[in-house]
Amino acid sequence: MTEAEQVPSIRRILVALDASPHSMAALEAAAELAAGLQAELLGVFVEDVNLLRLAGLPFAREVHAFSAIPRALDSQEIERELRAQAERARRALARAAEREQVRWTFRVVRGPVLEELLAASAQADLISLGKQGWSANMRRTMGSTAWEILSQATCHALLIQRRARPDAPIVAVYDGAPGARRALNTAALLARHRWRKLTVIVLADNVEEARRLQSDVARQLKGDELQVRYRLLVGADISWLIHAVRSEGGGLLVLSSASPFFQEEARRRLLNALERVLLVR
Repeated sequence: MTEAEQVPSIRRILVALDASPHSMAALEAAAELAAGLQAELLGVFVEDVNLLRLAGLPFAREVHAFSAIPRALDSQEIERELRAQAERARRALARAAEREQVRWTFRVVRGPVLEELLAASAQADLISLGKQGWSANMRRTMGSTAWEILSQATCHALLIQRRARPDAPIVAVYDGAPGARRALNTAALLARHRWRKLTVIVLADNVEEARRLQSDVARQLKGDELQVRYRLLVGADISWLIHAVRSEGGGLLVLSSASPFFQEEARRRLLNALERVLLVR
């Protein structure tokens, strides 16, 4: 196996915590990965400095979701709420790590959310993100922070909306490129620790190439005690790939960042449509 084909080393998994439901799903998924990979969990809660600065402005107002009555932002109240959220996140991390029996650390940082998470990701091998989170004013964001981290972070990235069914297979995309081999080997490693079910979606321009790539995968997985299912997609577009992943039960999709299906508009369509994607750098 060449260096380009090896399984990426994942020893430290960063979880971006904000106490939102998607963040908790990202934590649960990261804890399961950490157990399978014998990795350490690092939870980070960011106190948004922009929110705290806003609270100090005399004209800043918030509108209560139920009464629709505007009121001045209270910086001390926001500080208390941030501390309470951080403590809830810490407790959730401790419970998940104890259940999966993995090492963990937790820290609270203050600054711009995107900058702090990118800085923390530089010290990790993989970052686990909720597909959406809570913005500073408690409204749901549209995942803008997740989009930026996926675009700028250099480590592997796990994007989660909700946990998969326990019996859902790991799904790998394979087109024969070096990045696809890394993704395949990562998917196989994860499948060994989860029901031993692996689906390999083979992408090719013609049937002959698809059969050749399937044989290539079979050689790589030879000796693995895995239940391997193959899906051959010839001349497929992003819609076909999304449909194929969904038809496999919505398991975790493991994909190389070099894949043609993770570029520009295709990337947005893929991540908007699917609930669980592991991007291998």
